[in-house]
Order: sequence, then structure tokens, then C-alpha cells
Amino acid sequence: MTLKRKTVLIAAGAALVVTAGVAGTAAYQHASERGEASSTGLELTYDADFSDDANLAGEAEDLFYGKVTALKGQKDLGIGAETQYAVQVQRVFKGDVTGTVVVNQQGGKDADGNLVDLPDGDALIQVGNRYLFATKYNADQRFNTLIPVYGDVPIPNTEAGAPGVPDADGDGQSTMSDRWVAAVKDQSDLSTAPPADDPTEEPADDPTPEASPS
Repeated sequence: MTLKRKTVLIAAGAALVVTAGVAGTAAYQHASERGEASSTGLELTYDADFSDDANLAGEAEDLFYGKVTALKGQKDLGIGAETQYAVQVQRVFKGDVTGTVVVNQQGGKDADGNLVDLPDGDALIQVGNRYLFATKYNADQRFNTLIPVYGDVPIPNTEAGAPGVPDADGDGQSTMSDRWVAAVKDQSDLSTAPPADDPTEEPADDPTPEASPS
């Protein structure tokens, strides 16, 4: 997995900000863990490809399958519109969510009904649909915020076919359940700091030593 150094500030109330060109490819590190003061609370410190299931599972605090049952509302927590939904949890692959939870998504609609503040390539989830959700929990707001773009995978049911995925439960079929069981089993560790920048090139010759004082 290739990590690229990048820093993007995000609001504490939100979970992720993804700008054009890096949509869905980010990992967190708390500023406090690096001994830095930050009014935003969180920073994106390097990129990771979240189209890779193992990276997505490694970043998510909760990875679960559920049905969107209602639109709860919309807030602006400092970085633009964010939309909240009620989601009925139907299967948990990672984490401890149960019952009905509030899922928060970056982006929303303005007064004219136009979509705003969505990361590139993302779309608002839809009431009545079922998804695989990859989220980070926000204790202050008591909701689970989606990892943008790749954090909501439309799935009609967990036993839908998933060609090319290993048969995790040994029933002779490769399903969406197998896909996410394998993702959690093989999840990437994204907690480490990004690699250090390459050192500057050394001069070809040592500098001429200064003459000793006479």
C-alpha cells in the first residue's frame, strides 16, 4: 500500500473532508496523538486507497450492513452541509453498533434543493436502500459518519453474489458477506504515521574545509 503525505484540516463535528482529486482516499490521525494543538480536532495526514476493501475495513471503526429507514435532518458543523439518516443495523462485520443508529454523511442540499458539499464522486444515500456502511463514530454528535465515497456500498442483501471473493464461510458460494468478512480479517493497519520525506540529495563532493588559523 502506497501512502502519500498530505494534510487537510477538518471540523471536529464532521469526520472527513475530502477535496477534489483525493476523494475517498484519506486516513485520520488525532492531532493530540502527535502532541499538536488543533481547533479542528482531527487532521488527514496521509492518503490511503479506500477502494481497497482491506483499507476501508482498517479505517472504519464500525463496518455494518443496514437499511436506511428515515431522513433525520441536516446540519452545518463548520465545513458545509452534512445529512443525517436513521439506519436499521442488520449485520455487523466490525464494531458494536446495534438496533437503529444515526449515520451522518458529508454533503446535503441547499434551500433550492441543489446538492452541495459532496466530495467528488459521492452521492447521498437514499431512504429505503440497503448499504454496507463504513463509519467513524462521533461521540459529541452521537452519530456514525461515513467515510466519503467508498463508505456506503449499495447491497440488496448480504447473500448477493460476489464473484472473485474467497468463500469465507465454506458454503460453496462467494457472497457479499464473504467479501466483508475477508476485508475485516485482512484489514490494513492505517494507524502508523506516514513515511518520512526523502532526504535532500547530498552534494557530490564534500565542501572544501576551512583553512586552519595560522
